[in-house]
Amino acid sequence: MRVKRMWERCHARVVGIGLLFLSMLHSGALFALGTPQGEAKSGAQEQKTGGSEGGREAEFRRGARAYRLRATRLPESEKILLDGFLNEPVWQQADVADNFIQTEPREGEPATEPTEARVVYDHETLYIGIIAYDSEPHRLIINELRKDFNLSNGDVVQVVLDTFFDRRNGYEFATNPGGAKWDAQMTNEGREVNSDWDGIWHVRTQINERAWTVEMAIPFRTLKFRQGDVQVWGINFMRRIRRKNEESYWAPIPRMFNSIHYVSRAGVLEGLEDIRPGTNLRIKPYVIGSLADFSTGGPTPHRVFRGDGGVDAKWGVTSGLTLDVTYNTDFSQVEADEQQINLTRFSLFFPEKRDFFLEGSGIFRFGPGEQGGGMMGGAGGGGMGGRLGAVRNDLILFFSRRIGLSENGEPIPLRAGMRLTGRVGPYELGFLNIQQEALGRTPATNFLVTRVRRNVLANSDLGFMFMNMARARAPQRVYGGDANFRFFQNLNLHGYMAKVAAPGLR
Repeated sequence: MRVKRMWERCHARVVGIGLLFLSMLHSGALFALGTPQGEAKSGAQEQKTGGSEGGREAEFRRGARAYRLRATRLPESEKILLDGFLNEPVWQQADVADNFIQTEPREGEPATEPTEARVVYDHETLYIGIIAYDSEPHRLIINELRKDFNLSNGDVVQVVLDTFFDRRNGYEFATNPGGAKWDAQMTNEGREVNSDWDGIWHVRTQINERAWTVEMAIPFRTLKFRQGDVQVWGINFMRRIRRKNEESYWAPIPRMFNSIHYVSRAGVLEGLEDIRPGTNLRIKPYVIGSLADFSTGGPTPHRVFRGDGGVDAKWGVTSGLTLDVTYNTDFSQVEADEQQINLTRFSLFFPEKRDFFLEGSGIFRFGPGEQGGGMMGGAGGGGMGGRLGAVRNDLILFFSRRIGLSENGEPIPLRAGMRLTGRVGPYELGFLNIQQEALGRTPATNFLVTRVRRNVLANSDLGFMFMNMARARAPQRVYGGDANFRFFQNLNLHGYMAKVAAPGLR
């Protein structure tokens, strides 16, 4: 593969200054958070109604802090049967998140169909119960039952959990009336959405003459959060009514954003006490073998046995750091790529689906990330804007799909590797080292990637990235730094610089 000349004559050359844009708010009625007349406010939503345009805008800016929900502890003597009925006594005692506000089609107005959400927990599991009332339940739209279904094609409820309460990152879980599951890891308020992440959680749904109901059970070992006796998380709920093209949120999101990814505008989940993420150690060994009999009826049998094995391990080093280790990696169980027909002279983009590279992969993104993409379907959720499935693949400094593949697309065995990802205080860290075996004309290669990103200001970050590909007679190194500043609601400034060092490249 020819390495493009990125630096010429000078020792430093800026190879990209990302996009700088300013989108002014439309003139007209601003988004209001006031409770509609004739409706009582719930205990989870104690906000005032502004009397003027400026007052309503001020209420919107403080809305996320006003939306508070208290989780209810499940008594030791009670258990929740996950069946979707929400008939346990604890659900009636739990605090209610209701009075959802539309983002589409009538921004700022109450949702046309009531929705209620509740949160209950015990020492091992977080339970989320949702009642989605519907005056015409026979008109619910359920188009898919597969895992990671398309969120835009039917009725959906979705929840986001900002477990570190950093107003930037979170876990997302969604389902439809048929009980299909969708989940994702989201970083930087949706600039990176990893919907190929598969967490351990369970959901059941029911449909009756008045509503469809949801019971989710999310083990705490699936989530990462800070150590502490008392937890405060960010939380928000979204409901989509497909036949009405309606989207509504508990903690409202303005139309210009229109995505549950924006956890800086989410509500607050309180009341979580004495919970722990658990040991978080998973080991997956595998053994494969084959026996071939080449006997042709002669007196001496000719049998050939071949065997192999390997192991994958995942360990939560701390509440924020995860270590993945693999030996003699086998990816035979990985979901196959969707077939694509390429009628252009450009390479096709296939997303990463191998578990070893997936969790926390957002830390290895460089530059502005997926601006405007990943908002719908299998790539994200909770948004109506942007081209469906759009991905900013014009700047991917590190693309893990090239590891374990030859130049002509043949798979190459991976001998061993390790990966450390997560966060320590204001820093997000990523370290990956993996050894690829030799195959044909491709020599043995070691891949090393290091990424450090520092959160600054309210929603900005600075980062550095180093990559090294060590192979005989053709080592390559890449250095890069990026800065992503996000001011107010509508001003983004991205800058990045990178350099490639390789034999013969000046």
